[in-house]
Amino acid sequence: MTRVRRKGPSERKWANKVGTPALIELGNRIRERRIAAGLTAGQAAERAGNYSQRTWFHWEAGERSFAIEQLLSICAMFDCTLNELAGDLTIQSAHPLPKDLQRQSMEFLRSWWQLPENKRRAVRRLVKILLKQEQENFERL
Repeated sequence: MTRVRRKGPSERKWANKVGTPALIELGNRIRERRIAAGLTAGQAAERAGNYSQRTWFHWEAGERSFAIEQLLSICAMFDCTLNELAGDLTIQSAHPLPKDLQRQSMEFLRSWWQLPENKRRAVRRLVKILLKQEQENFERL
């Protein structure tokens, strides 16, 4: 069976619209950290938050942008701050996080992913119930 080489981001028409130089560089930095940690893309995707391997490859190629929660989850997995990972890159964020909140978020995410899946599901259900109650209380005002 002959393996077909996957086209790079610059060779794919749809990727030209998505991949900015900063996003591609961030993907390269994530790939370097993953390789240094001795992880496959599938292992890294799972450890960062049960993402698919395909999503992880898109991130590393700079073809897909990140939500701040996803970036913080990746930082927590690699035990680094967002500033250490992104460094001098200009990453546009609608709501940049202060450093202390960034650190607290990473500590929370580290603890979160150490919980068994059934406990994470229970917490998600509880949060959904509480948010629904808050929304109902707000609508009554």
